[in-house]
Amino acid sequence: MRGSIRPRGDGYEISVSAGVDPGTGRRKRIYRWARGKREAERVLTDLLKAVDSGSFADPGKLTMATYLRDTWLPHIATRVRPPTALRYRQLLEGHVVPVIGSVKLAKLRPAHVQQVIDCAISAGLAPRTIAGVYRTMHGALTQAIRWQLLSVNAAAAVRPPRPERPKLDSPDAAKVAKVLGAARGTRLYVPLAVIASTGLRRGELLALRWRDVDLDAGHFRVTASLQAVGSELLFFDPKTDRSRRTVGLPPATVALLRAHRKEQAEHRLLLGEAWADMDLVFERGDGQPFSPDSLSRDWYRLVHRIGLPSFRLHDLRHAYATRLLEAGVHPKVVSEALGHSSVAFTMDVYQHLMPAMHEQAVRAIEQALGTVIGGSVAARPDKPHRG
Repeated sequence: MRGSIRPRGDGYEISVSAGVDPGTGRRKRIYRWARGKREAERVLTDLLKAVDSGSFADPGKLTMATYLRDTWLPHIATRVRPPTALRYRQLLEGHVVPVIGSVKLAKLRPAHVQQVIDCAISAGLAPRTIAGVYRTMHGALTQAIRWQLLSVNAAAAVRPPRPERPKLDSPDAAKVAKVLGAARGTRLYVPLAVIASTGLRRGELLALRWRDVDLDAGHFRVTASLQAVGSELLFFDPKTDRSRRTVGLPPATVALLRAHRKEQAEHRLLLGEAWADMDLVFERGDGQPFSPDSLSRDWYRLVHRIGLPSFRLHDLRHAYATRLLEAGVHPKVVSEALGHSSVAFTMDVYQHLMPAMHEQAVRAIEQALGTVIGGSVAARPDKPHRG
């Protein structure tokens, strides 16, 4: 058999045939260990692929560059979304391989990992990017331990600089109104109005299809996200169950979408067979997907023209959440509307609103119980009753 799995200790031993050693004439076998049966099956599959492709190497001779490029990246690419895999490759090729790519994996030490971090700091990378480099490297080395290529994760002994919490500058209603006013009459107006009134992410907006929109009921369902992967535009399922959600539409936005659908239908008739019927609410003019990068470029031209260069497209989503929380909408409702992973995450992002929310709570209690509490104090006798 080319590969096998058998119980051993409190886990499973994986064994794979790696051909014949030309020096000794003996058959070579690769052994690995996994804690669970499912993990063992994944390791067996990965090892067989590595042997068949010729990418498997002796751990003693395997360099970081070879391990990352030929072993870990192909492995992780089957388990994450293409944009995530592309980001991992960019971080490793840009900031890890040039620094320690020639280091043997078996001889990797914390000092090598620290060298990567120090070079990234010297290059002026943002702390958030450096943290991404560190997490990717840490994950790759953790997998090497699972495959028994390493016994210790050298990255565990290194602490990258802690990224500062970005200051959330949520635009006020006047700024949002100024942007929407400047966009009126352009192809940006309807998509921006929808983001401002629903808090959609850019990719969610551009993946929205008419079959998921119920204008009579005044809501739509978020079922996908459009992302650019290299030169391709691809639709992906939401990352989490909470991202797959139903979002309510204000009456003004419903009316706007009705008019938009009518105009789109008229344009579709004019194009005839040149129209790509993808059922998209927002498309580039011929039914094809509207590139996320194109939307962002149009946005930045707009905000620079009106003197608001620091106003980001994503800030429309922050403005939406801020207005809801300031209006006293329950954080759980806001979290669900935004598709956040948890209410705790929502409150962590918008913690700058907590003082105002506490004041709002104090005013509510004062209105409900202030008279009663004040009256009970006034009615209290000066001296305690002694019975």
